[in-house]
Amino acid sequence: MSGFDYDVFIIGGGGSGGFTAATTALKSGARVAMAEAGRLGGLCILAGCMPSKTLLHHAALIRERGADGRAAYPGVLGHKRQVVEFLAGNRVQAVQAKIAQGLEVIPGRAAFVDPHTLEVNGRRVTAEKIVIATGSREVMPALEGLAAASPLVAESFMELEALPASLLVLGGGAIALELAQFAARMGVAVSLVQRSGQLLSNEDQSVGQVMKEALEDDGVKVFTDTQLQAVRPAGGGWRLSFLHHDQPFELEAEAVLAALGRRPNLEGLNLAAAGVAVKGGAVAVDQFMRTSQPHIFAAGDVTGGPMVVNLAVVQGEVAGHNATHPEARALDDRVLPRAVYTDPQFARVGLNHGQAHHAGLRFAEATQVLSEMGVARTYPQPLRGFMTMRADRDTGLIVGAELVAPNAAEMIHDVAVAMTLGGRPRDIAAIPYLHPSLAEATNFCADRLARELKQ
Repeated sequence: MSGFDYDVFIIGGGGSGGFTAATTALKSGARVAMAEAGRLGGLCILAGCMPSKTLLHHAALIRERGADGRAAYPGVLGHKRQVVEFLAGNRVQAVQAKIAQGLEVIPGRAAFVDPHTLEVNGRRVTAEKIVIATGSREVMPALEGLAAASPLVAESFMELEALPASLLVLGGGAIALELAQFAARMGVAVSLVQRSGQLLSNEDQSVGQVMKEALEDDGVKVFTDTQLQAVRPAGGGWRLSFLHHDQPFELEAEAVLAALGRRPNLEGLNLAAAGVAVKGGAVAVDQFMRTSQPHIFAAGDVTGGPMVVNLAVVQGEVAGHNATHPEARALDDRVLPRAVYTDPQFARVGLNHGQAHHAGLRFAEATQVLSEMGVARTYPQPLRGFMTMRADRDTGLIVGAELVAPNAAEMIHDVAVAMTLGGRPRDIAAIPYLHPSLAEATNFCADRLARELKQ
């Protein structure tokens, strides 16, 4: 037994990355403790993916029925809260089960005193290994007048007792698109202003274009390629001044939603006292989730990578394992599905076109447009979307794919499984997919790519 109070200490163990690290470390028989300043559950359960999906499902149903969204909203809010309470309760039960197995939970914020010492609510504890898993926080731009407008963020927007008559959304990422579409389908007049030239600016341009068309179909006014200037009071609401294609423009709305992304939460950690390096505003880690201090690890949003739960869980597993085992395990995030749950949905696994090009790969790609498929004729409304798949010309292996389609988040896993197993386009093309089905887009796209590669 070491001379430390604990073998492993998790800073911020209530979220997916930290709790996974704690449970993984416990399996080794280590003495594990975690400090959590907030409510158990983490962003996904409390104010992220789960409540937002609940809202989106309701909005889709309300739109389909032609119901009054604003009148239905109290019931929607009630169900959303039930979902959060149920899932947060499950996390509490899971933590209680781990406490019975030896986990110690210390409420409060932890800060480094030195590389092996932490202070939590005035109590000092020592640990041989430490895992930082403090998550992320909303980005708030330095925009004149924005602070005075007390802008909503995703969490506060999803807790509104009543929806505003009009909403101005700042941002063009996943949460901005999801909440803008939700609000529009609930009867809110929505305008969305994005600084870069397209929505989902980290994805290929074709994806952003389809997302823009989909939001506009729902009545959202979309402005891309803008320069934000100021927010000022206007009547009972707020006026945003900005440049759009270098031309002055103004929009007014009852409420402002700042959805410009998230950044790693390093507040109060005192990383300098531990000698932990920070790069680009995030805790710098290697493939083993080690920081610049070999005994200190990090997992989840605080590492600054894609802020998605499935990655946080894998990182937590790696950090928890490496904190308790001499043989280090490397993170493998080559196959990481991600999605935006708008209608249509967007999903991607592996590299998009720009990333494959930046990586220096010699690759081929093929696209299948949904409207060209026979199944598209069976839908009463035109289908908007496509699948693009790409493979390495030298190895023939699939390196990535993206899909815009209804239920894209479900369909992308075909490609994820193929990539995990070292599959090639010909392997997917050989599968007798059900006909007619939207899933055939994957099959057809793979067949086109296989022929391009002469497989």
